[in-house]
Formats: sequence, C-alpha cells, structure tokens
Amino acid sequence: MGLWGVVLAVLVVRLVDLQVIHAAYYKEEARNRLLLPVQALPFVRGRIVDRTGVVLVSEEPSWDVRADYLLLAMDEAHLTRMAREYRRSGRYGQGRSAEGVREALEADLDRMWTELAAFRGESVESVRQRQRDICERVRRIRDSVGQRRGFDAAVREERMTHAILSGLDDQEQVQARMTLVKKYPWLSVESSTHREFHDALALAHLLGRVGPVDAEDIRNDPHGEDRDRRYLPNEVTGKTGVECGAENLLRGRRGRVRMNLAGKLLTNEPAENGRDVRLTIRADLQRRLYDAFGEHLSHAEVPELADATGGVVVVLDIPTREVLALVSYPSYDPSRFVQDYDSLRADTLHTPLRFRAVANQYAPGSIAKPLACIAGLSTDRIGLETRFNCTGYRFPGVHNKWRCWRVSGSSARKAHGLVNVVEAIEGSCNVFMYHVGEEVGTESLTRVFDRFGLGRTTGIGLPEEATGVNPTPEWLQQRGRRVSVGTGRLLCIGQGEVLVTPIQAANLFAEYASGIYKPVTLISGLGEAAPEERLPGEASEWRAVQEGLFRVVNSRDGTAYHYARYQGPRYRVCGKTGSATTPVRPLSYRVRYVDEDGNEATAIVPAGSRSQAVDDFRRGHPRATFELGDVVKHEWWPPDEEKSYSHAWFGGYLQAVDEDGEPRWSVKPRIAFVVLIEYGGSGGHSSAPFAKSMVPMLEEILGPELDPDGRPEPPPADNSQEEGVG
Repeated sequence: MGLWGVVLAVLVVRLVDLQVIHAAYYKEEARNRLLLPVQALPFVRGRIVDRTGVVLVSEEPSWDVRADYLLLAMDEAHLTRMAREYRRSGRYGQGRSAEGVREALEADLDRMWTELAAFRGESVESVRQRQRDICERVRRIRDSVGQRRGFDAAVREERMTHAILSGLDDQEQVQARMTLVKKYPWLSVESSTHREFHDALALAHLLGRVGPVDAEDIRNDPHGEDRDRRYLPNEVTGKTGVECGAENLLRGRRGRVRMNLAGKLLTNEPAENGRDVRLTIRADLQRRLYDAFGEHLSHAEVPELADATGGVVVVLDIPTREVLALVSYPSYDPSRFVQDYDSLRADTLHTPLRFRAVANQYAPGSIAKPLACIAGLSTDRIGLETRFNCTGYRFPGVHNKWRCWRVSGSSARKAHGLVNVVEAIEGSCNVFMYHVGEEVGTESLTRVFDRFGLGRTTGIGLPEEATGVNPTPEWLQQRGRRVSVGTGRLLCIGQGEVLVTPIQAANLFAEYASGIYKPVTLISGLGEAAPEERLPGEASEWRAVQEGLFRVVNSRDGTAYHYARYQGPRYRVCGKTGSATTPVRPLSYRVRYVDEDGNEATAIVPAGSRSQAVDDFRRGHPRATFELGDVVKHEWWPPDEEKSYSHAWFGGYLQAVDEDGEPRWSVKPRIAFVVLIEYGGSGGHSSAPFAKSMVPMLEEILGPELDPDGRPEPPPADNSQEEGVG
C-alpha cells in the first residue's frame, strides 16, 4: 500500500510539473511541433521577345470572376443547400416557400449567364460553353485520378472556384464587384495573372495561347514526378504556337513555404520564374509585311485576287535558317480571342484561326520544278546538255492531257521548243519536266525529295506544324494508289499527291540558293539544331539551276519578268512562280434533322468539312437525330464549282549583283522567302508582284547587308542652313 502511495505521489508531482510549473514551455513546444500545410508559391511565366528584345508577350496581374465548381456543374445537392440558405436569410423575401426560393434562384442563375456574357461583349453560348468545358475538364481529371488510384473519389478541383471571366483590369474588376458579385453573391472576384499581348495582331498564330491544364496535360506531364514543377489543375499551360512549343522554358517552378502554428517559418523555398524566350523573328518586319500583304490582297482591281481568301509570307535567313517573318493572313486579335472566338470559328471563308504558314498543306506546283531538275541531274538521268522538245504537248496528237501551261488570254499551250535545264526553269516548261519524271521515276524522285525535307517537319518546334506529303511508292501503295509513269510526271510539276507547307517551301528556296539542307529555327535555345547536310548535285549542276532561277525574273522570257523584276543597285530577285491546281472547298453544310419533339427541321452549319459540321451540329443540338447522308454541302468557295482554280506561289531569294546587274555568284545569298495566295490563280500575276515589293522593305529594315541583327544605315545628316533675312 505504501508503494502505491509513492507511485501516486510521483505521478502527481510530474503532472504538476507538466501542467503548472512548465506548462508554458511545453505548450510552446507542442505548437512548434504542429505544422501547418505546405503552401505553394506561384511562379511567373516567362516573357516572349523577338530577336531584338522587343517584348511580345508578358505575364501581367489581372482579375478573374469565378464560381464554385458545384454551381457550374449544377449539382443538385449544392443547389438545394443554396436554396435552403437563401430561404433562411430571406434573400428572396421572408416566408417564401422552399419551391418559390428554388425557382427564384434558378431564374437568377439564368440571368447571371446573360449578364456575364454582356459584361465582356460575348455571346451567352460562348460563356455557357466555357462552363461546359470546365465541367468536362474536371470530369476527365477525376477519371484520370481514379484510374491511377484504382477507385473513384472526389478530386480537389471539385472543391475549387473556376474562372468564368478572365483577364479583367482594375477598372473592370471594380465594376464586376458592383454589378455581378453584388447581385450574385455566389460569384467572386479574385486576383490572377494573364498573358498580355503587345500589338500582336500580326503574330497571333505564331505566339499561340495558353489554356487551363486538363487531364491529358496531367497524364502526359514530363515533370509528373517533380512535386514543384508538375502541373496542377488550377494552372495554365501552352496550348498552341510558341506558348506550347517553348512550354518547358516558359514554365517555372513553384516555391514552398511551411510554418508551424506559432507562426515560425520552417521551410522557405522561393519560386523560380519561367525563362524569357527569344524568337528569331524580327517583329518590325513581321508587322510591316502583314500590313502590306493585307493591302495587296485588298486590291479589287486585280482580277486574279478576286477569289483570294488569305495567304502566307515567310522570310528566312539562309545561312542560319532562322525565321525572320512568318505571316499568316488573316489573323485575329489575341487579346480578344475568347470574346471573338465564335465569330472567328464561324468564318470558314477566311479561316482566321488557321496557322497557314505551318499547318496548311498545299500542292507546290511549279516551285518544285528546280527540285525535279536537281533530282534528274544528281541521279545522272539527265545532263546539262540534255534537251527535250516542247511542242506544247508531251504526246503528238494527244491534246487533252500532259500539256504545257496555257498562254494567258488564249486556249493555246506554250511551245518552248528544244530546251535544257536552265531554259526549262526559266520558261517553267511542263513538257521538259514530264520527260524528267519519266527518266527518274517515282522512287528516285521521292528519295531526293526526302533529302530536301519534304514529308517531314522542318524543326521549327511548333505543335501545329504538318509534315506535308512525300508520296513514296510505299506511301501510295498503302493507300491503294497505283504507281505509274504518270506519277513521276506529276511530281515533277509539283502536282499529284505531293504537298508542302509554306515553311517547307521557304526552306526549299534557301536550299536552292545554298545547296545545303538545314532545319528551320524559330525559338532560340530550344535545343541543339540538327547538323546541316550538303545536298546531292555537282557545283555546275547547282549553278545551272540557280541560273535558271535568275532568268525566271531577269530574262524577258522568264515567267516572272514582268511581275517580280527588281533593279536595285545591290540585289536581284531569283525565284520561281507556281500555280498549284486546287479544288473548291466547303464553307457550310446543310443538316436535315428531327428535333427532340419529333419535328423535322434544317440547320445551316458553318464548317470546312463534314466531320466538323457533324461535331458542331451535335454540340448545338445534343438531342436531335439525323443520318450522315442528311449532312450535305450548302456553300463552297470559290462559288463556281465547275471552274478550275489554283493557289498562287512565288518563292525566291536575293542574289548580289555587280554594277552591270550581273549575278555575283561568289557572294552567298542571305535572304530567302516565299509568298502564297490562296485561290490567287497565277503565281506570276498574284504573288510575284508582292515579292518584288518586299525587297525595299527588307533592305530598309535589315539594312543594306540584309543582316537580321543589323540596323539600317541612317540617312546622311543635313548640314545645310537656311540663310536668315537680314
């Protein structure tokens, strides 16, 4: 009994010591050991600048109007809780029934979407689509996380607020608080950041855009194992253009802060902001060319431009293959992308959302003829002395196919007579090229095409870039196409199955000028460039091709003599016209359907393809039923479906000349370019004049040496002084 008394006394003493004498000390220790959750510190996304350091895109503070996910998802339980709370608070009047409060709440929600749309000048449908996109994104994230966990459970995104309106400035956020949040208390205005575009109309496609992280981004995250760099669903990531291509550079690393309950800082890892990305583009040149190209296309008095829907201008630095200008026309204002999206997407005639310079694929037409000659010469199927006779037709007595080009203003075909490589390029002789195609054959032709980069990406590093098509025999056979002698003939005039993007075409002319293949560069520091490769062909053969390109523009018999001849003191244009046959394209589709009430109806859906029309119709009419056969073309462009149309090409480079205007072949050309006008008809009539007008701009902006990093020479100082009146 005495022993138990001693034990009890010891316990009492110890308790007194813990809870009375040293209570403050132990309380402080306990607080120090209790940790608050780690707080993530956001980073600032890097800027995008041009090669001279001009800021094109930056991250700027802004405000968002946000709403709870459960509200956006119209979760029934959440709406019931809201109605119950508003009934208690008397928001819709004291003593109102539960059903009446619920009806009033739903009416408020309907009005809210209308006012949100009006606040930024958008359509209600575009705001509601944003609501649906948020819900779909969260659903996919939940599915993705559930697959990883092995069971379905709620994710954090379902407990978060999501932005319905983004990028509000200070004045707009005050207005939003007064007009939106005050009326609809379930909305909130929260600080955020947005991408600020600086006079970027001419660069919108190139710069691209960011968008919310989705399930696919999380699933394919290259930094998924890095807790501070992996994507979080409330962040944004690059979706298109440079924003996507340079995502790894622009994106930073989150910091981490951890404190205990006493407020003591235990961990402080600062955030690392994203890096600035420097482009090879000259923004001043890009903007100048964009404006001038728009003026050129608007010349209603030029008949060839009557059907034009847009086009592309690309300028490359030949030694480095750096992109100096990458114009896709028309463009859009990236700062109003969200507000204008519906109308931009509905414009299927001018397709302003298409990044034509890298995403669109076109038949090259006659700009491929120098390449066909190199293929013939380098494989020894033809020589510099080889001559073929052009009577206007490949086969005597066969006048309905395998013809040379039509003489302007008549139905006659051009008869070039006996011509060699130089003369065939100069006069753009189809018949000569048919002979080359027969001699070389499809397999050898496409092998040379591959060496020049056709059928593969250029290395520009943009997600929109298409590969084009290099139709090898294997490629054709896989698609059930027959390989014949005629296949080679068509390839040699840039028709048939071969397709190129404008950026590939520009690189092709840089290759014509230099005899070297090199990948294209747009984003500095993106990675190590692939090594350059000397292309097949002897020096004398390359000189013949270059002589032909010089004559195209500078000889009276050249196809561009009257349109692209430039007689400056330093340079002459070498180049090639091209008119690539193309069919009409759809602008809209007519859909016959049965609505949810069983009534037959018809809708006109703006779309460039049947699949797009079907998708858009289903999005707008989710409960309608229809057959695919009930989706038919309604409008197309150009309007006369029976006529023949072509895209207009002109590609070239600037060759230094002596005082007599003769080429200085020892001086390597510095600048290559390509101009494409969709449905522009003749490359000589439509694209070549604009190429000619570019030369003074290039000299003015890049300087007389055409140095992309140089500055134009200042005008001589005026030292004269006017005499005063005495």
